[in-house]
Amino acid sequence: MRESLTVTRHTRTLLLVALGASLTAHADSVNIYSGSLGGTSDFVFRGLSLTRGKPAVQASVDVEFPREFYLGAFAATCDPNDGPSPPLEMDFWVGRYWRMSENLSADLRLSQYTYPDDPRRVSYNRTEITGTLGFRNQLYAAAIYSPNTKGVSSSPGYQEGSAWALEMSGRYPINDRYAVSAGFGHYDLHDVYHDDYNYWNVTLTATFNPFELQLAYLGVDQTAAEHFDDEAVGDRVALTALWRFSTAR
Repeated sequence: MRESLTVTRHTRTLLLVALGASLTAHADSVNIYSGSLGGTSDFVFRGLSLTRGKPAVQASVDVEFPREFYLGAFAATCDPNDGPSPPLEMDFWVGRYWRMSENLSADLRLSQYTYPDDPRRVSYNRTEITGTLGFRNQLYAAAIYSPNTKGVSSSPGYQEGSAWALEMSGRYPINDRYAVSAGFGHYDLHDVYHDDYNYWNVTLTATFNPFELQLAYLGVDQTAAEHFDDEAVGDRVALTALWRFSTAR
């Protein structure tokens, strides 16, 4: 499982954690270093399993600079194809966060998805631009655009083109330890596959500092089954365990 919208992309499901609270709480002259190391029972992104239902090891690191600029990286083991398949996904991003008012926040991020030593005949590397609006660090809406997508998950596209995604998500803290999240997304891949699909999830998060457990139910509509490996689509449950760190310098 992985988060698709947050600055700290530790597990990168559709769900957003409250990135605004961590960014605005620090002085302008301090750099914040944070990250995670752990594993998940299923590496799912936008409803599609990049391990075809198998576990994955993953890690992330983020640096938050003064004036709310940030950069980061994410790596996870993967196996998207039944056949020649890349063993690793590595992603990199840079962006900026704004606190527009007490209740409203905004985030703009440039991300690069890469698959080193990928044996597939089509490059699955792509660039994405993500704009996110947040309300009270609990409700989020995001728009994602890629100008150069050739394929995602387990299948090459018919041609290179642009791709869009729209996502809505929310997070409700039950108490200091537990929180529940839910999200819904739409992935427009008409230029690449002449099709699109919807995806969703519900996640229960338990925090035992510095450890975190996430139990997620994730789903994708039947349209995705027309283009991707049977083991990559369908409703599934994923359990993720993370060790998180954060320090200021």
